[in-house]
Amino acid sequence: MDQNELAEVVELARACNSDMSDVEIKAAAGGLPKSVRETISAFSNGHGGTLILGLDETAGFRPAPGFDPKRIQESLAAVCADEMEPPVRAVVQIMGFEGGTLVVTDVPELDPRFKPCYVRARGEYGGSFIRGGDGDRRLTDFEIHLLHTNRGQPRDDLAPVPGATVDDLDSSELAFLLRRVRQRQPRSFAGLDDLTALRRLNILDGAEPVVPTLAGMLIFGRYPQHWFPQLNVTLVVYPGVNSGDIPPGAPRFLDNRAFDGPIPYIVEDALAGVVRNMAIRGYVEGVGRRDVYDYPVEALREALVNALVHRDYSPYSHGSPVQITMYADRVTIANPGGLYGAVTEDDLGREGVTSSRNPALIKILQDARLPDSDRTVCENRGSGIPAMVRELRQIHALPPEFRSRISRFTVTLRKAPDMPATGERRGYTAGDIVLAAIPPGRSVSRQEIQDASGLSQVTVVRQLNRLIEAGLVAATASPRSPHRRYRLAP
Repeated sequence: MDQNELAEVVELARACNSDMSDVEIKAAAGGLPKSVRETISAFSNGHGGTLILGLDETAGFRPAPGFDPKRIQESLAAVCADEMEPPVRAVVQIMGFEGGTLVVTDVPELDPRFKPCYVRARGEYGGSFIRGGDGDRRLTDFEIHLLHTNRGQPRDDLAPVPGATVDDLDSSELAFLLRRVRQRQPRSFAGLDDLTALRRLNILDGAEPVVPTLAGMLIFGRYPQHWFPQLNVTLVVYPGVNSGDIPPGAPRFLDNRAFDGPIPYIVEDALAGVVRNMAIRGYVEGVGRRDVYDYPVEALREALVNALVHRDYSPYSHGSPVQITMYADRVTIANPGGLYGAVTEDDLGREGVTSSRNPALIKILQDARLPDSDRTVCENRGSGIPAMVRELRQIHALPPEFRSRISRFTVTLRKAPDMPATGERRGYTAGDIVLAAIPPGRSVSRQEIQDASGLSQVTVVRQLNRLIEAGLVAATASPRSPHRRYRLAP
C-alpha cells in the first residue's frame, strides 16, 4: 500500500466511522492487540486485507498518542512468522501519516491448497477465522471441511446410496443414456452389458450389492428426495427489494414452493416457476414487436445448472437446498459451497475456465437429457457463464454478479434498466441511455455501464463526465482498486 492508497482508506473509514471488510484499523498504543492474530487468520482465509496499526478509532482515526511503531512492527512480524500456521508472508511497513507514524501490513490471501490459516496456539478448529462484516468470526466445522476438500478432489458424488436399488432409477432415461454413450464412444462401451456400462459411467457403485451412486440417484432417480429430502431447489418471490420490504396489505410472499425430482426435471420445473413470476416487456422494432422477459431464460438456466452441478454434496450440506430468491429488482441463485479449486471470482466469465467439485455428476449430465427433449443438461466446457453474459447483454442488462464465500456461492441477475432498445432510441440522448444503465442504489464500473448501454467506450466516458458536472452522477473510487465507480447522485 502506498501513501495515496493509505489516505483513501483512512478517508473512507472516517466517512463510514468504522472498519471495513478488508481493512482493520487499531490504535495499538499499549502494544500489539491479541485480536490481531484472529484478523491475520481471517484475511488469509478470505480474499486478503490490510491491517493498519497506530490510528485511534475513538479519536476519528487520528494517530494514536504513545504508539511505538518499531516495537509494533517487530511484534507483528514475529506473529506472522511464528504464531500462524502456515506462516503468513506479509511485508510489515512503517509509514508516516498526518504527522504520526503507522504500521501497515497487506495480508495476502492464502493459496487454497493450504487453507485454513489458523492461530497455532489455538489449533485448527479453535483458531481459524474469517471476516464477517467489519469483524472476525471463527470458522465453522463445515467451512473447515470445505477448505480441506479444496486440497484434493472430493468424491461425494460417487458415494453409494444405501438401501437403493437399480429399480429406483428411471429405466427409460437410462436406456436413452446408454444408447447415446454407445454411439458416441463405441470403443469404451461396445460389448458391455448394461450393468457393467452403468458402473463404468459411475451411475452404479462398483461394489456388491449393486446400488446407485449419489450422482446416479440425483440424475436418474424416480424420486431422489426419498433418500435426500433437501437436495432440491426452493423458490421464494418477495414483493419488494428485500424480504422485509412488504407494501401495506400485500402478502409476505408472492410465491413460495419447492421443486423435487431428478436434476433434469428440477431444472425445467424451477425455470417454469421463475418464468411465471417474471414480467414481459414489449419493444417495437421496425414493423415487428420483440417481447423481453425481466431476465433471459437461458441465462437463468445456466445459473441454475451451475448451482446444481457445482454445489457441495458432502453429508454436511445434505440439509441445504439450492435457493432461488426473486425480488422486485433482481433474482439470486445460491448453493452450498463456495468456488472449488483454484478458480476465483475474477476468473468467472472467461471462456473455458472451470473446476469441477463433482466431476462424475457433471460428466453424466453431459449425456443425460432434459425432459421431453434430446437436449442434454450441460456441456462441461466452461461456457456457461460466458453464455449468461451474452444473454444479458442482449437485453442491455448488467453482467451477473458473483459472490463466493467458503460455505456459499451466490449469483445475482439484475433487471435490465428501463432503456429503449436500439431501434427505438430516437429522441433519447446518449446521456439518457447512460443514466438508465446505472441502477438505483448501486455503484457500477464504466465497463458495466458500457455493457448495459451498448454505447462505445468514448461515448460512455464523455457522457459520464458531463453527468458528473451536471450533478446527476457521482464518482467514487474503491480504496483497493484504482478504477472509478459511478452511482446516481442523491
